[in-house]
Amino acid sequence: MGGADGQRPVRYPFRLVDVFSERPLAGNQLAVVLDAEGLGDERMQAIAREFNFSETTFVTPSAIAGCDWRVRIFTPGRELPMAGHPTIGTGVVLEALGRVRERTVFELGVGPTPVRLRPGWAEMDQRPPVFGPEHPDPAALAAALSLEPDDILGTGLPPQAVGTGFTHLMVPVRSIDAIRRLRPRLERWEAAMTAFPGLAAYCFAREGQLPGSDAHCRMFTPETEDPGTGSAAGPLACYLATRLPEGDGTRTFRLEQGFEMGRESLLDATVDVSGGRVTAVRVGGRACIVGEGWLDLPD
Repeated sequence: MGGADGQRPVRYPFRLVDVFSERPLAGNQLAVVLDAEGLGDERMQAIAREFNFSETTFVTPSAIAGCDWRVRIFTPGRELPMAGHPTIGTGVVLEALGRVRERTVFELGVGPTPVRLRPGWAEMDQRPPVFGPEHPDPAALAAALSLEPDDILGTGLPPQAVGTGFTHLMVPVRSIDAIRRLRPRLERWEAAMTAFPGLAAYCFAREGQLPGSDAHCRMFTPETEDPGTGSAAGPLACYLATRLPEGDGTRTFRLEQGFEMGRESLLDATVDVSGGRVTAVRVGGRACIVGEGWLDLPD
C-alpha cells in the first residue's frame, strides 16, 4: 500500500484486548499500539480518537533506569497519568509477545509502576491512598443518581473521595437492586458534585451477583459508564479496608463491574494493612487478546 505521494507508509502494529475478562467480548476494551517511537503527541491523540475506546496505550522503550517500557495512556480526548485497565491489558500483550519478564516496571505518567505478569493475567502496584473529603449531602447525590436518599444513607457509610493515583468518589449503595436502578441525571449532577469537580462516581453494593464477589460496582460520569475501572478498584479496596477494618494483614476484594452493560468485568484489588493503615495497593485481573493488525500512517 502506498501513501498519497507514492511513499510507503509507516506501519504501527496494534493489539485489541478485552481487560478484566478471560473471555472475548466482555470486560473493558483496549487498543495497544506497539513500537510507537515515531508517533508524536498529536498523532497519538488522533489514533486514540480513531479507535474510540475509553483508552488506547502507546508503548515505547523507557529512558528511565529500572523501567522496561514507557506506556502512555490516551482517552479520545486527553492523556491520562495512569489508569488500571490500560496498564493490565498492555502488560498481558507484552507478556504474550515475550517482551517482558514475570516482573517488570512500566513508566507511566505518575512514575515507575511495578507490574507482575502471568499468561493472560497482570497485576499493577498503585500509589498509597489519599483520602479526600466526604460528600456533604448524600441525599443530593442520591437524587443525581436516580436513587432514594436511604439507598445511600442506609449503608451507614459516607460517600468519600479516594485516590491511589487517580481520585474517584466512592459511593456506597445498599443493594444490587439499587445499583441496577442507577441513572445519572444531568440536570442534578453538577450541583451534587460541586465539591468534587471532574470526579467520577464509583458506586458499589457490598454483595455480589457471582459467588466469591465482595462488591457489585458501577462507574459513572454524568454522560458515560465504564465497564471495568482499575483506577477505582484500588481506592475502593482502601476505603473498605479502612471503613470496615479487620486488623493488620493482607485483604483481597473481588469486584464485579460492567454487568449492566453486558461487559462483565472481574477485578481483584489487594491491600496490605499495618498499624491500621493501608501500606500497599495492588490491582489485577485477567485479559484476553481478541484482535491484531497495523496502522498504515504517513511518515
